[in-house]
Amino acid sequence: MKFSSLLIISLLIQNGFFILPTHANNEEFLPLFKTSTTKNYRDGEVIITYKDATKKEFQSLVKENKKIEESEKSIEEKKEKIVQSLKKTTKIDNLRITKHINDLGISLITSETESTEDLIKKLQKDENVKYAEPNFIKTPSHTPNDTYFSSQWAHYRSDDHDIDTADAWDSESSSASNITVAVIDSGVDHTFPDLNGNMWDGSTICFSDTGTPISCPYHGWDYDDNDNNPDDTINSTDGFQWHGTHVASIFGATTNNGIGISGISRYNHVKIMTIRFGLDAMSEIQAINFAKNNGAKVINASFAGDSFIQAEKNAIDAFPGIVVTAAGNGGDDAIGDNNDAVPTYPCNYASNNVICVGASTSADTLASFSNYGESVDIVAPGESIRGIQQDSYFYNGSGTSYSSPFVAGTAALLYAHNTSASITTIRETLLKSSDHFISLSKKIGCSRRLNSNIALQNLIATKIPTESCPTPVYRFWSDKNQHHFYTASAQERDQVINNYDDYVWKYEGIAYYAATSGTAIYRFWSDQNQSHFYTASAQERDQVINNYDDYVWKYEGIAWYLP
Repeated sequence: MKFSSLLIISLLIQNGFFILPTHANNEEFLPLFKTSTTKNYRDGEVIITYKDATKKEFQSLVKENKKIEESEKSIEEKKEKIVQSLKKTTKIDNLRITKHINDLGISLITSETESTEDLIKKLQKDENVKYAEPNFIKTPSHTPNDTYFSSQWAHYRSDDHDIDTADAWDSESSSASNITVAVIDSGVDHTFPDLNGNMWDGSTICFSDTGTPISCPYHGWDYDDNDNNPDDTINSTDGFQWHGTHVASIFGATTNNGIGISGISRYNHVKIMTIRFGLDAMSEIQAINFAKNNGAKVINASFAGDSFIQAEKNAIDAFPGIVVTAAGNGGDDAIGDNNDAVPTYPCNYASNNVICVGASTSADTLASFSNYGESVDIVAPGESIRGIQQDSYFYNGSGTSYSSPFVAGTAALLYAHNTSASITTIRETLLKSSDHFISLSKKIGCSRRLNSNIALQNLIATKIPTESCPTPVYRFWSDKNQHHFYTASAQERDQVINNYDDYVWKYEGIAYYAATSGTAIYRFWSDQNQSHFYTASAQERDQVINNYDDYVWKYEGIAWYLP
């Protein structure tokens, strides 16, 4: 059975090209309230460190038992003996070991009825316990003094559903380089006090999209009006004005200046290049080229369209840095669509410098409005994201438009600490340093959610984590030939989509997932029969190659692998 198609309703632009700004909505600003002062540790929880003899006994249980099952069983038995001893010493029946680190000889002890203070006093008397300490709540070592930082849940939350920006600030170097992110959008209000200190400076030397020297006193260019003032206060398409200012402020607001919100960099190494475009392909391509000619290392593209455009892809491929795109927010029903079934561009381009971003919630689930699919590389916070909008107010916005700048800003932060890093290094470090959640399984490529802190630490340590992801196998149907065609190559998928009418090859999405190694599936094509042939037998492959002309069966290589 063929996959059902999903309808994408797009904004009609006069020249027939369709692009939508990928923000979902704006929530009215609400006052912030201070929380009451509480203890800086979790009540009813105590971390105990075992005495050396007990610690060594735990460690020996692993060494003595060669099988994992036996080792785990013996450790659980030892933990139960410890619990019984603790209960006897403290006379607390509901004591539990809720977490245990075997090789360090540390356990977390909890009780629903006892205070932390009482637990410590009683636990210290047990013969197995060396230290008993509160389970202290951690806070970042650097907390900005920006007015609304406490409402920027994406940067820091005690329940760890954030991207750990505040933790990354501990690793960020004050001597790192300044890196420019080009925001291709509705423009940016560069006069706002929380932004003007972090704007790219093009006043000394600036080049047009064709490489001609021009004057850029307002930090970029306007390809909608074709002038040097890409200000977001200019009247624009309904629903698009102020979009760029909000997007830019998420990563580029001045951190630790005592006002507004915080950007992605503690030391304000990430600068904003603003490029206003007219929601059409040509002005977008001009904007990409402007970014290339003026030294931007990252592009943020918080918009989407439903058409494969080779010129757009070529411009993206020619950009010598990372292009971060929004996945999109579904159609008029505000429910996310499957980008694997109905591609969204530039998200779905098989370009090695593109990172496509969906939206996550504060519970680390996929936002209901966010598009999804294997073609979506990663998610970042996109629900109730504080940013600067019209009339210099701070608003909460939701949409993949507001997820993308978190990734763009993180990519810039990585470049700031290694300006010569390759596109592959930046992209793989960022993606493979992500957090993984079951709630994102089969919805987002490798179930990834951005973690800025881990990415920066790995970049500084020149370490790219290893990661094993399933390989999607894409399926096409031919009304003309009345059969299916499968490929595991995203590049071939795009070539077929771009070069064949639906009557010849209609893209149906991901059929299933294959492995990255294992048993090879070999593919042949027949001009005579206008069909494909697949085999997992190397012997049969060789027989077909040796006994048939290419017109009958032409060998095309390995299609994918079976585990």
